[in-house]
Formats: sequence, C-alpha cells, structure tokens
Amino acid sequence: MSFLNLTLLAGVLAIAIPIALHLIMRREPQRLEFPALRFVRQRQQTNQRRLRLRHWLLLALRCGVLALLAMALARPVLWGDGLRGKPNTDTAIGFVVDNSLGMTYQQDGSTRLDEALDEATWLVEQLPANALATVVDRSTQRSPRLGDRDAAMLRLERIAPATPRRSLAEATSEVIGILSETSGATPSVYVFTDQSKANFDEPSLDTLAEALEKLPNAKIHFVDVGVNAPRNRGLTTLELSTERPSAGEPLTIRTGVYGTTEGDTASSVEVWLAERGSEPTKRADKPASETLEFTLAGLAAGVHQGFIRLMSTDALPNDNTRYFTVEVVEPPTVLLVEAEPGGAIFVSEALAPSALAGVIAPRFICETVTVGRLRVDEINEFDAVVLLDPPPLAESTWRALAEYAQSGGGVAVCLGGESVGKLAEMNSTAAQLVLPGKLKWTSRTPRYLQPRSYEHPILRELADVAGETPWPLFPVFQAWQFDSLDSAASIVSYFADGSPAIVEQTLGSGRVVVVTTPFSDRATASAWNLLPTNPEPWPFLALVNGLADYLVGTATHPLNYTAGQSVVLPLPRRSDLSSFVLTPPEGEPLVQSLDPMARDIVLSVTSEVGNYRVTSGGTQSQFERGFSTNVDDSAGRLERADFSDIESRLGRDRVTRASSRSDISSTIDLAATGRELFPWIITCVALMLAAEQILANRFYASSPSRTGVGGRGRGSDD
Repeated sequence: MSFLNLTLLAGVLAIAIPIALHLIMRREPQRLEFPALRFVRQRQQTNQRRLRLRHWLLLALRCGVLALLAMALARPVLWGDGLRGKPNTDTAIGFVVDNSLGMTYQQDGSTRLDEALDEATWLVEQLPANALATVVDRSTQRSPRLGDRDAAMLRLERIAPATPRRSLAEATSEVIGILSETSGATPSVYVFTDQSKANFDEPSLDTLAEALEKLPNAKIHFVDVGVNAPRNRGLTTLELSTERPSAGEPLTIRTGVYGTTEGDTASSVEVWLAERGSEPTKRADKPASETLEFTLAGLAAGVHQGFIRLMSTDALPNDNTRYFTVEVVEPPTVLLVEAEPGGAIFVSEALAPSALAGVIAPRFICETVTVGRLRVDEINEFDAVVLLDPPPLAESTWRALAEYAQSGGGVAVCLGGESVGKLAEMNSTAAQLVLPGKLKWTSRTPRYLQPRSYEHPILRELADVAGETPWPLFPVFQAWQFDSLDSAASIVSYFADGSPAIVEQTLGSGRVVVVTTPFSDRATASAWNLLPTNPEPWPFLALVNGLADYLVGTATHPLNYTAGQSVVLPLPRRSDLSSFVLTPPEGEPLVQSLDPMARDIVLSVTSEVGNYRVTSGGTQSQFERGFSTNVDDSAGRLERADFSDIESRLGRDRVTRASSRSDISSTIDLAATGRELFPWIITCVALMLAAEQILANRFYASSPSRTGVGGRGRGSDD
C-alpha cells in the first residue's frame, strides 16, 4: 500500500481531541433516594457498566471517524497482482479486436463489433497517462507498434468489419510478441471477441499456449461481447461442377442451408444471373434445405457471374448470399502427335470419349497426327501439344515446340521405346530446348507410380482418393532415367523406387511436362506399362485429364476465392497489354497498369465480397475476365466455445473472462493505476458517523415518562 498525500496522514493525531473531551467532561452519577436501597445499588452497578461500555464505544467511533478521514485525505492506493503490476512502472497493454464479418451480428440495434469498440474505447480512457498500448485487428497484417493512448484511440476509430486475413489466435500471438520486447512494463492483452467456436479450436488454442510461453508474466483477458444463444441461417460454400464449362455443357451448383432459427418461417433459395451491363435475372428457386442443387444450361461462351441468395432475414446477413463466376469456353484443342497410327487412342478416349459423342459436350477437342505429318507452322493453332512416344525430332521441330511453349503453350512429352538407341539425338542441343535434362538410359526394373504429394494440378483430381488409388495394379516395367535435371525443372511425381516419373519445367509463359514412360502402349509382352490397359483404368483417366488441364491452363487459375485472397488471372497468349480496368462489386472502376513482361494479372484488393470484372480495351488485345469473392464458411458459424475449455488449455491463472465494464475494471485497476481506497474509506466514515449519531442520541436521550425518582435527564445514570 502507498499514499498519494503522506503528510496528511498526520491528521490521525486528531484522535486526541475526543480523548481529552472524554476525560474532562466526565459526569458524576447523581445520588437518589430510594426505599429499597439494596435494589437501587444493584441497578446502579449494572447501569455503570453499561455506561462505561457506551462511553468506550462512542470514543472508538469518534476516534475512528477522525482517523479514517485523515487516511482518506492522504489518498491511499492499493497495489495488487490483477495484471502483475508494480507501482511506478509503465503499463504495456495490447488490444485485439475481432473485426471479422461474424462480428456484424446485430442485437438491440448494434453489432457485436460496435459493442467491442465501445468497450475497448472506454478501457483505453481508463489507462494511466504513461501507458503504452497497441491495437490489432484481423484484417491488417502490418506489424503494429506500441504508442500512447491517443494513438490507440485513433486506431480503434478506424477499425471496420472486414474479411479476416489471419486467425484471432495469430493476431493475439503477434501482440504477445510485441509486448515481450518491452522492458520494465506491465504486460497484458485484451481480446474483444464473441467467443465463437471457430476462433477457439484446437490449433488456435495451441497457438495461444505457445505464445504465452514466450511471455510468462502476461495475461490474456477475453472481453466477451457475444450473444449467449445466437440465431442465424446461412448458405454453405458453393460447389461448382466446373469453373470453365465448355460451350453447351450444363453448369451444376451445389449448396445448402446451415443453422437453425426458432420460429423462422419457410424460406427459399434463389439463383440470379447477372450479365455485364444488365440487371440480374432470376434463373431458379427452391425451398431452403440442407442440400440444394441447381443446374444452369444454355450459357453462351464468355464470362458469366451471378449469386445465390437465401430469401430470409436474420441478425447476420453476410452469409445469406454467395457469389460465383464461371467462364464458358470453347473446348480447348489438343494436338496428339503419335509415332504410329493408333498410338494416341488411349489419350484421345480419356480426353474426349467417343462413346459420349453427341450426348454431352466434350471437355477437349483432340486432333491426332503422326510425327511424319506434323507441321510446325500449325502448332500455334492448338492450346496444347502432346508427343506420345516420339522418336528424335528434327531440329526445326524442337525449336518450334520451344518457341510455342515460350509464347504460353503447353507441351507434354511421353517418352517410350521410339527413343531407345537414339540417346545422342534426344540429348542434342535442339532437343534440350524442350526436355528438362539429359537422358541416361532406360531402366527395366518393375515399379509403379507413388506420388509423394497430390497438391500439383496434374494430380489434384486424385487428391480425394489418394489413399485408395491402387497404383501397384498399374505396373511400369520400363522407364527412362535422367542423367541430370535442369535447375528450373521440378519433379511432379515419383515412382515407388524414388526415380522421377513426371517432371516439369517452365519455358517463358508456357510449360513443358515430361513423363518417363509412354501413354500409348497396348497390353502386349513388350509393353512398357499397364497404365491405360488395366481393366479399371480410372487413375489413368484422372491423370491424363489433369495433365491436359494443366497444359491448357484451366487447372491453375481459379475464378472463385475467399475474400482477402490474392487473385491470379492468366493473360492471353502473346498479349501486349499495358493496363487493365478492375470493376469492383461496389464503387467506380479502377485503371491499373501492367508490366509488359507479366504473364498474369495479380490482384490483392479483394477484401470486398461480390463479383469483380477485369477488362481491357483495344482491338488487338481486348479481353475480359472475372472472379468472385465470398465470406469464409466459418463467418456464420456462431456457436460459442466453452470458456472452461479455454481455461483448461491455457491455464486458469493466465486467462480471465469479462462480460461487463465492472469485470474489465477489476482486471486493470490494481495493476495499471492501482486501486484508490478513498471511496471506500469515505463510505466507512459516513457509516461510522451515522452509527455515532444513533448511539449518541440513544445515550443522551431524555425520557419524559420517567421523571422524579428513577427518572433521568440527558447524561443521567441510574
């Protein structure tokens, strides 16, 4: 304990005044005559004992009043360990505000974010003048610095609802890291949140626990601004059958309604399509349910954007609408170059099955030509070129393929038996313009594909069944080995023995993929593999389609994103664009410059939810692209976490929960500013004065009904 005015504590000596008065003004008992003297004396002794007790009690009250009054004027301050603070030290406090879209949940005319900012602003106002503070939200990734109270207030005023770029645990960990760099200050972190489960899952709690270990004397105070029983309904993330359907191919969109709202009336879900320069039109509607599927047919070639909307109102409207973008394209053309007639049959059937001709639109249009009839001047008419077991090509052909890839085309080379015995030609300077390295020999050791990762676009179609793909049933009996790979080459997939199976490299704006075993061998004794000829070759079909998608560029650049993600849009081949126009969901179009050497348009300003358009004028380089952004599926998941789970994971002595200003105040007064005892002491003084008055009035009161013998006036005694 310390005192703000220590000199005034000398006022305690004033207790000598009532003591002196007590000794000077003692009153002698009066003598009374009474017939029964024995009883009078007994009564007299009893009254004297009572009188002495009242005297001492009055004396104690009067002395206590003066002593407490002197202490109150001395302004005592109680220091404690609410924030592990010490007197005469600075205070370092971090504020973490959850400004995700889920905090826009409305109740009683205000959002949870509004309430969080009000509480945070009030708390900043309570800080001492020398306090250091930093304010962090989830939408910015700039490293904040410790500043004064005014800087913290300014930062709070600028916080608005936004798509989060990091989790609440990551933002809190960053603040703890900043406070750990301070010295001689009392650290504490205040997290303003609705305490939703999405923010306190196991990975998030692990992140917080790890951060707290770096600052042992820190404490996290969770300020709960959530609603005990939130009520919300929303749409799940859209699932599109494809983002780039071929002309004539129907588009299937799947979604569903999550959450329940008691008493909510039946609602419907509508699909709206918005063409450029026109108002959206409704294309379909269905009653709301957990699973919904819509089919849009007859979409013309070009970019199409729209949205699916839940036709009901609730306290959180952000997850009631989901946006989408698709690009209807003519089927990409793929040139299949075979060594002998019939060598392209397996790949051709995988990309454009003849059995489905006229039933559904093909994903690819394949044209087959033998090596002897290949015309290099026609290569640029195709979106991709696949060489199936090619023999050594003419130097002019290798150079034409390299130039084709440099300008943005995709080339695949499936090596096989036609190159055996011709190692020098395959390692020539012209061939090495396309191949990712020099060949060494062919290995006849039996093996099978064994991808180490399915993240590459070529293998992505198999990612969901990675553990169930029976690669050993598709043996590879012979494959080419590389003597060395270029530094720009990378291995997409390995064989089980660790040798490369699929290798890629980037050439200019395009790419080259080399498969070390052919896709053209029939099931004969001399076959290099059984990849396409197994009775159930579904892994081969997925592999070939993934390869074709990657070569033509459709598998690498999505059109639908979570808001806040960076967007990559491919430029047309041989593009000479110098600028483009970005049209956001709301607001005026923005003109952006473009690097002449750029192959893609990269956008990072995607925090706003909705449909975007990217266009460019000019007759030679006119193009149009589009993309959509949506809120994360967790934004509407408002189920609350159990704080006891948070305490058990982080430690009861490291976290607290506050749901009112009195709770917040109790966490900061003792450590940051100390708790002044003046209000409590003055209250005690008032109570003691009241008690002294009541006791004195009873002690000195006269009783008119008891006059004469046995009566007493003020201060009399029996």
